[in-house]
Amino acid sequence: MPTIATLVVVQTVITRYALSIIVALGNLGNLLTIGIYLQKKHRTNSCAIYLLASSCFCLTAANWAIIPVVYALDHFDMVNNSLVLCRIRGYVIHTCSMCFRYTLVLVCVDRYALCNMRVFIRALSRPQIAYRSIAIITIFWSVVSVHLLIWESIEDGRCGVYGIYGQIFSYYITIFTGLIPIFVMIFFAILLVKRIRRSLSQVQPLNTNNRLHRREVFLIKVVLVEIVVYIVCTFMYPPVTVYLQVTSSITPSKTAERQQIESFVNFIFMSLLLYLNYNTAFYIHISTSKIFRNEVKRFVLKCIRNSRQRARNHADGLMAMCRTLGRQQLQRNTIV
Repeated sequence: MPTIATLVVVQTVITRYALSIIVALGNLGNLLTIGIYLQKKHRTNSCAIYLLASSCFCLTAANWAIIPVVYALDHFDMVNNSLVLCRIRGYVIHTCSMCFRYTLVLVCVDRYALCNMRVFIRALSRPQIAYRSIAIITIFWSVVSVHLLIWESIEDGRCGVYGIYGQIFSYYITIFTGLIPIFVMIFFAILLVKRIRRSLSQVQPLNTNNRLHRREVFLIKVVLVEIVVYIVCTFMYPPVTVYLQVTSSITPSKTAERQQIESFVNFIFMSLLLYLNYNTAFYIHISTSKIFRNEVKRFVLKCIRNSRQRARNHADGLMAMCRTLGRQQLQRNTIV
């Protein structure tokens, strides 16, 4: 089979099956995370607030990004044939993805602040700060991303960014999607590691040291795994974007095979891995934290008990209604 046909088939299979599985499992994970951190006992914890907001952003971005693509395989491609939907989809995905990235940065800052010895730094790890920070990020990126509603366009049947705007957008993506989040997360991860090493080297009462050690090990595990996953899913996105924009002027001279290879590479690094990144947070936390796993178990059991109780209440209500109707019918028959 020729290279072009092979890549087309592989991309179609990945879109149909891999992306469908990713969005299904991702929705499940994000909804569970939202349900867990919406509980009253978690709403006063700054880290839980950031995780709740992050899951909301990921849930929105993943569904807007994946579902239209999978739907277009067997139905009318609305995104690539409607400029309005093209721009709205691009705006929503970009806004939510940027909010997700910078909420993840705030999680790193929050976890560093939480185990810092300085009181004024620990004060940053408060629910009030978390709510305000999330509100600021949401408003900021909602305003900054408006350019997609104006200049995103459809060319050759594909929704995207083109021309001079596309070139500017590629450098903008390189800075704000790749460089800034990655370097800030790595920076605070290094600070966190140093803080843990310093705390372990200090002479403290046994019980206090054990509690501090368990908490800080959990924090650094989560931070490191999140950073690694983010880098793996994102590090090639900026250079691929820049490459495609720089070489867009010579597209007519590219062979059909080269164009298809570039399209496939673009799909892997700018679609598949990015969409995967929106749907992994729950599974990262459940694999690195026993506390979170136990919380999930309790939440699921609570949902099951509530469902059973509602079913019993519904059944009891139906039985009571039937008995009432039976008595009324009996009274009417007696009167007759």
